[in-house]
Amino acid sequence: MISKNVILNDDLLIAKGSGRACYIHPEDSTKVIKVTYSEEGISNDQNFIDYEYSKYLRKHKKNLSNLVLSYDFIKTNLGDGLVFDRIMNYDQSSVKSFRYLLAKKIITVEEQKKLLTELNEYLEKEDILFIDNSLTNILCQKDKENNYKLMIVDGLGAKRRGLKFWLYLNCSLYRKYKVKKQWIKLMKSYKKDLKRTTLNKNPITRF
Repeated sequence: MISKNVILNDDLLIAKGSGRACYIHPEDSTKVIKVTYSEEGISNDQNFIDYEYSKYLRKHKKNLSNLVLSYDFIKTNLGDGLVFDRIMNYDQSSVKSFRYLLAKKIITVEEQKKLLTELNEYLEKEDILFIDNSLTNILCQKDKENNYKLMIVDGLGAKRRGLKFWLYLNCSLYRKYKVKKQWIKLMKSYKKDLKRTTLNKNPITRF
């Protein structure tokens, strides 16, 4: 892939979560690099999980149309980073999270539910594990004029390495159970956010 030892800086920073920072790739603006960090010096191995789960999904020839998967590791000045596709709207504008569009009432409740139903059907059909299923991990990509598509950019596979991750990958019944269970949790979060937005109380600020 592209040259190693790339230099990342704050000008390239897109977002920073609880354990990883996401940067535009300085040599390819169609890619991003996620670098693990921890203020306590403890890594949750999320890059490793993403890498292994991406390999698993490709090996089993899953439909990847609603996922942003990783490619390979790359050396940076901030440590090893993992390369992903960068998701943009059809007009090259920045993509907002589903939660942002919900909070700002950019798409109707009817459209929200339609998109969520389509995503649920996709995840169940393909047995996709959306474990850290925050609405902020779902981007609402405008793939053409007046049309949105949900893309999961984070939270796939597992929250940590270990026995559960192994079971997710190797036990079909457990995996299907987990897919359904996580969707129920996501819908509870969605309904809470929808209520807050509808009542115009306790505004949502984390997108």
